[in-house]
Amino acid sequence: MKQPADFSPSWKRLTALTDERTMWEFDAYYQRVHPLVPNVPRAVLKQWIHGLQGEYVTMRNYAWLDYDHSLFSLEQWPTQGLLNLYVVEEYRDCVQTRERCQDFEEFCCTNRDLVHWKAHGTWRTPPVVLDVVSLGQLPPDKELVVPHQLIEGHNRLGYLLAMAGMAQRGEAIVAVTHDVWVLRGPGPV
Repeated sequence: MKQPADFSPSWKRLTALTDERTMWEFDAYYQRVHPLVPNVPRAVLKQWIHGLQGEYVTMRNYAWLDYDHSLFSLEQWPTQGLLNLYVVEEYRDCVQTRERCQDFEEFCCTNRDLVHWKAHGTWRTPPVVLDVVSLGQLPPDKELVVPHQLIEGHNRLGYLLAMAGMAQRGEAIVAVTHDVWVLRGPGPV
């Protein structure tokens, strides 16, 4: 993997300080970082960047991006569009494990999330998806596959796949659309 010197300046500004690295310190992290990279939504910082910024796949594939000029939007995507997302090799097992759930009793999530799945047929927290096409020319050493790939929310995607199977058997109802945070680059240069 490339060294942190190859990371974008905006990614470096997103780095948590030593006393901001636990989930209990997210608010302090957010207060400091949000003014530095204001276009990254709180929800995205909380579920992805704050907790996983030191994780290998995140650094390899996403630390080079220019977050100063990238755009995040909260969108509603149809189920079919989500079922075909590219998942990086390292996390396919996670998605496939959750996809094998045959009923809600096998979901390994908080009670609050489980109640939401049952009542709404979708996740409570929107995952983060990358619009790979919007990045233009891609660096050759990244695992980036067009048109879209999942950045964060592998368990949630697996559960959505499981629910699709449960819905085919008449055991669950899947929402028609699902909230998704979409990260887009500034476009081809």
